[in-house]
Amino acid sequence: MPTASSDRTQTLKVKVSGERPACHSVQRHAESQGGRGEKSEINGELTSGSVLESVHQASGIRGMEQLREDVTCSICLDVLSDPVSIECGHSFGRGCLSTHWSQISAQGHCCPECWAPCSGDRMIPNKRVKNLVEKITKPLQEETESQGPGAQPEPGRPVQLVHLDEEENLILDEEALSRCLEQGGVGDAPVCLVSIIGEQRRGKSFLLNYLLRRLRSPQDARDGSWMGREDEPLEGFEWRADEERVTKGVWAWSQSFWVPAKAGKVAVLLVDTEGSMDIESNKETSIKLSAFSMLLSSYQILNTGCRVKDPDLEYLEMFVQVAEVVGEAYGLEPIQHLDLLVRDWSSSRVLGAQGGEQHLRHVRQKLEAKSPCKHPKALEALKGNRSRCYLMPFPGERITMGSEGTLRDMGENFRESLRDYVTTLVSSASQHVQTDRHGEMLTGTQLAAKIKNLSDVMKKHHFGFSSPCQMAITFHNQRVVDSARTDHAVFLREKDGLSQRMVDCLKVDPSAMAEQLVEQRRSLLEQCQKEMKESEETLMTALKAELTREAETFLGTYRRRFQSHNINKRVMDRARQDHADFLRENSMQHGLSQRMVDCLKVDPSAMAEQFVQHCRSLLEQCWKEMEEPEETLLTALEVELTQEADTFLETYGGRYQCHANNQRAMDSARRDHADFLREKHGLSQRMVDCLKVDPSAMAEQLVEQRRSLLERCREEMEEPEETLLMALKAELTKEAQTFLEKYRRCYERHAFNQRTMDSARQDHADFLKEKDDLSQHMFNCLMVTPSAMEKQFVEKCRSLLERCQKEMQEPKEALLTALEKELTREANGFLETYRKRFQCHLTILGQRLGQGLILLFAAKSSFSH
Repeated sequence: MPTASSDRTQTLKVKVSGERPACHSVQRHAESQGGRGEKSEINGELTSGSVLESVHQASGIRGMEQLREDVTCSICLDVLSDPVSIECGHSFGRGCLSTHWSQISAQGHCCPECWAPCSGDRMIPNKRVKNLVEKITKPLQEETESQGPGAQPEPGRPVQLVHLDEEENLILDEEALSRCLEQGGVGDAPVCLVSIIGEQRRGKSFLLNYLLRRLRSPQDARDGSWMGREDEPLEGFEWRADEERVTKGVWAWSQSFWVPAKAGKVAVLLVDTEGSMDIESNKETSIKLSAFSMLLSSYQILNTGCRVKDPDLEYLEMFVQVAEVVGEAYGLEPIQHLDLLVRDWSSSRVLGAQGGEQHLRHVRQKLEAKSPCKHPKALEALKGNRSRCYLMPFPGERITMGSEGTLRDMGENFRESLRDYVTTLVSSASQHVQTDRHGEMLTGTQLAAKIKNLSDVMKKHHFGFSSPCQMAITFHNQRVVDSARTDHAVFLREKDGLSQRMVDCLKVDPSAMAEQLVEQRRSLLEQCQKEMKESEETLMTALKAELTREAETFLGTYRRRFQSHNINKRVMDRARQDHADFLRENSMQHGLSQRMVDCLKVDPSAMAEQFVQHCRSLLEQCWKEMEEPEETLLTALEVELTQEADTFLETYGGRYQCHANNQRAMDSARRDHADFLREKHGLSQRMVDCLKVDPSAMAEQLVEQRRSLLERCREEMEEPEETLLMALKAELTKEAQTFLEKYRRCYERHAFNQRTMDSARQDHADFLKEKDDLSQHMFNCLMVTPSAMEKQFVEKCRSLLERCQKEMQEPKEALLTALEKELTREANGFLETYRKRFQCHLTILGQRLGQGLILLFAAKSSFSH
């Protein structure tokens, strides 16, 4: 079978007959991988790491093309785009997975490969796979970089997306579809698909070719110059003005055209469809083409001639029914926009949108006039605001008689109508991007995935498209079958989960499990039979074979696990016995210490570590002896073994905690006692503070502090022990006695120093008094100037300080400095007074001397006379 890579290098033509739908299934993915990667023993699914593992193994021996196979999305069979992983471990392209889930939303979210249920919001980006994809696809990216929205457009060509084979089966060319919707930047961009359907030989391809001219012209070309030269032949989609059918199947223009939009740019794609109403097409082919056309259009044009006739309405009725069925299946709006384009109009002079509105009103009135309405779906579509009608006149005899489609061959009215219609359509293209029924824009990649899925469904249900009703039944039956697959996968996953646990597995032997699988399969098939509309035997037979194959694969695994669990149970029972013996021996050896000192030598973590080491040794032994050892079993055994040790460790931990709390209480008392002694020692260094508390008072404070600390310890300790309290009391008493002895010596020293300093103060005071008495007598005061007196005080202060320095015990600079300041302050006060007195005495002396001189001069004068 060809690989996914070869499918991409050649034209992958999917014949619409009968094979696997939707996500290409587990089997198709496994075949595309060529058997590489280790499969799990349940459902044959690839394990989460198989792709990366195979890539690493093959990187040195396989070519780039082979590597690309290992990073292929199993949904679209293309290289993974924005790879994400889901809960079961499989990886897909984000767009493909979102599209797949939107198509089977009624069944809930499940893995497209193993059908395991998973959460729709748990898509985890897979960076390793993404980096690998970028390396592998780099050459291709370099070739297509120039084809994005901002690149220079390259000439396009018509490519056939769908064609009919000899048996009237529709063949989808997936390579051509991918080239149109997934390359050149379109894959990640919003798209507007302008699709035209309708009667044979009514100028559908002719119209699309003028749309091509408009899209190729500058966006601001509104003057009609875009229509080309008068004699320029019409090129693009193949067309002929004769009775032979030109467009066979569905064609699209390979080049997308980028038009500006509010949120960036929109890729516009033109699609030309075979006239679904042609007499050469049977009804089933018409329905299938309509389904493809619905998916390939966000702007649908129904092309008809002269006026809207009953066959047109009959076809529109069928098309709307098909669109509703497809929209329901793929989460899309049935019709986003519909243009009724009436060609060769001659019934009135009013043309264009205005005439179309009048004609559309007439058609609706005609439909409503009949009861019951012959075409209710068509009427509902025409009454909506998403539909409009446009009238075009006859193009002219030259056009219909073999012209090359030049402007000079057209009638003036037709030319004006064509220019108006095409200009209006292109200017509104950005407003008609493809969206889902919730209004979310779809990218080219997402839309391509839906089209490929529809092709797969057509292949599987070859006879399920004879009518819209039958088509709805086909989609319904497919959902029922998918639901049965999902339920069976969930059942197997549940049993697989139980089989992982030894206790649960050993409760059900393989024969009983085989009966459960048969019963589950029978129940699912019966449920399918009830829910399916017009049951399809081939579908049911294929489903039964698939479920049976998955069950047999699982049962083979289950038998091996059951035997393995039997062996493992014996190994684990032996480990339990060994652990019980170790625990009993360890308990007798260590016991539970009642002595705090002994208990605190081994903390609970160290004790627990001994048990952990033993448990690890037992588990390693089990790992060697067990068949296919599993982490869950070993973890359960580890938990079981430690439960027996937990009782001992819990009791030991409680005793250790009690001793630790008692130790903390005692250490806190020791710290507080040390802080108290440190505080008192600091006070004892300061003479003033020390002399306030004599040794006997300090001894009383120490006794009170010790009593308070011991009482607090008794309250804080858990299960207080008198021996511990007595030892603590002795320790605190010893520390207090040592401090008190030092305090006494310090107190005596401070007392002696205080007396020495007091003696100096007294001598200084006597000296001040003596000098003060002398300063009261003017003669004595005037004998010593203030500066001389200041020198006497300085000398006296120096003398007293030297005496203190000699007499004090361990004299300290701080005390002497304080004494010096004190004596200096007293001396300065006296000197200030002394200066004033000295000045006063000088003044009085001067006055007296002046009076004596006056009397002398007076006496001398009297004597002269």
